[in-house]
Amino acid sequence: MKTPPPSPRNVSVRAVLIALILTIPNSYWLMINWGPSGYQSGQSFPTVVSLYFNVIFITLLLLGWNHLARYVAPQKRLSDAELMVIYILLALASSLAGHDMLQIFWPLMTQSIWYAQPENEWAKLFHHHIPDWLTIKDRTALAPFYRGESSLYIWNHLRLWLKPVLWWSALIIALTWMMLCFTVLIRRQWVYHERLTYPIIQIPLQITERSGGVLFKNRLFWIGFSLAGIINLINGIHFFVPAVPSVGGIGHDPFNMGYDLGQFFAEKPLSAIGYTPVAFYPFAVGLSFFIPLSLSFSIWFFYLFHKVVQVWQTTMGLENLVSAFGPQAQLFGAWFGIAIAALWTTRKFLTHQIRNAFRSRDAGDEEARMVKWALIGLIACGGFVLLFCLSAGVSPVYVFAYFTLFFVVAIAISRVRAELGPPTHDALWNPGSALVIFFGTRSLGPKALTLFTMFRGFNRSYRCHPMPVMLEGFKAAELRRISPRAIILPILLVTVVGTISSAWAFYSQAYRYGADVYGEHWGIGAFSQLRAWLVTPQRSSPVEITIVILSLSFTGLLAVMHRRFLWWPFHPAGYAIGIGYPTMHWYWFSILMSWSVKSILFRVGGIRAYRKGVPFFTGLVVGEFVGGALWALIGISLEKPMYRFMF
Repeated sequence: MKTPPPSPRNVSVRAVLIALILTIPNSYWLMINWGPSGYQSGQSFPTVVSLYFNVIFITLLLLGWNHLARYVAPQKRLSDAELMVIYILLALASSLAGHDMLQIFWPLMTQSIWYAQPENEWAKLFHHHIPDWLTIKDRTALAPFYRGESSLYIWNHLRLWLKPVLWWSALIIALTWMMLCFTVLIRRQWVYHERLTYPIIQIPLQITERSGGVLFKNRLFWIGFSLAGIINLINGIHFFVPAVPSVGGIGHDPFNMGYDLGQFFAEKPLSAIGYTPVAFYPFAVGLSFFIPLSLSFSIWFFYLFHKVVQVWQTTMGLENLVSAFGPQAQLFGAWFGIAIAALWTTRKFLTHQIRNAFRSRDAGDEEARMVKWALIGLIACGGFVLLFCLSAGVSPVYVFAYFTLFFVVAIAISRVRAELGPPTHDALWNPGSALVIFFGTRSLGPKALTLFTMFRGFNRSYRCHPMPVMLEGFKAAELRRISPRAIILPILLVTVVGTISSAWAFYSQAYRYGADVYGEHWGIGAFSQLRAWLVTPQRSSPVEITIVILSLSFTGLLAVMHRRFLWWPFHPAGYAIGIGYPTMHWYWFSILMSWSVKSILFRVGGIRAYRKGVPFFTGLVVGEFVGGALWALIGISLEKPMYRFMF
């Protein structure tokens, strides 16, 4: 007689408390990475790739505690399920405080006020369109914050930030909870029915299996770990002693990594390829080993193909035909096409889920109850978001359009992460710019343009999107025999703690160093774009709309060919990721290397050779993550720039 599988377990209170407590120093780590005077004085940013090295490092520290507790307090050891819960919650908190989310937004919130000058006319053009409860308009009160050598822990300073930080935190929390609700709706189809592979969590799963007892006994793992660690050490020495050559072209300047092929093409039309670095990142090679060959091939192919197109445009004299938003329009079309494909394949399941949620009267139907509460949560949180935007004077039509695009892209990225697990997924576009392309600035109006510009602080790009992490959390729960219902409340709690602690971490350091030099100043460019829209209204752009349609159609064609023909080598997600700048500049060559090695392994030894190689490539990732984390922590402690193994 077959033994039934064990019943799903609940999440331990201990694991949730540990994760919530660790979220606070984790937020500090992410924010202090800026360094005392901006990028050049900062450390590596963990959240620009799909797997966060800060969370892996903290997980390894917990494994160290487990090893120690085996001898001194066996009852205090954390189980594999507890370790995985802590990992998922810290990864979600890191996404919120990450480089394309609140690391960008908290500095941006007051930049339109402080950097307003008579010459740029910001005050006259749009200050009156920003509600007083969403920013601080008193420049005198902002002076200590921007000039530094002060403290957040003064009542007048705390009171200054309380209202805008709480309002914006409420919006971020509501949007994240809506992502959770969408995740609950699609979870069963993508986790149980389609059995997607979720490559990104394969490394955390290996690390936490039997507290690392399986992985850490594998010799190939330690070979990969040592190789990545030695490369990390040599490049670190190169940082201090430039006479020592670096490995893989990783040098001093985080914006100029690798051997630039573009420098060999100084004249037109070949000069149009621009910055094309060749760099070797062990962690990127390791992460790319876990993704399908069709995706890794498509990423580097479309990256280089895009360079060829740029040369062709220059040759034909068409480089000025596409406006500044041309690349964004292309990315929008690609990701929108992926979202349509994902929703189309899930449409019947979603319909069934929603119907069953309100028809089922079975008290034991846990899935129906989860779906019902997810729908209630969507309505409640969506109502708050709508009221938030209406209070800022934005038409409900454009609010609906904006957040429809916002969540469509969230679903697209979640699908790509769940099915394919790319090492990064940069998409430097935003719903506000997409609406301008289709409707023009006059139709949107100055209030909507102003609010949507401020929204760019939390959706500038999508490398650290929270929704894929939640979906991966549900997959990890299945593999660790944890009830999916049991991780919902921890996710809700860590969203609140992660959002609030990220604000504390940023503002406390900004008062110390001065926000003029500390933190991201990307908001200056965003508000300059807003000024251009208001001074010179822009009509809907037929050229960019055409680019969107062509890109969407091309993505659809790739999707159809990929599904129908096994021999078809191009993946639609590879197109969307491959043309995503700037991150793909740095990692395309490492992805090419990983694809080459994996292809050879499959041809020589098949799936058996691939499985034998998994520990080695896991070691490449973990080895560089440990070395990079140590360099970052040393730099934070000494308040000095150190070797950065990633941007």
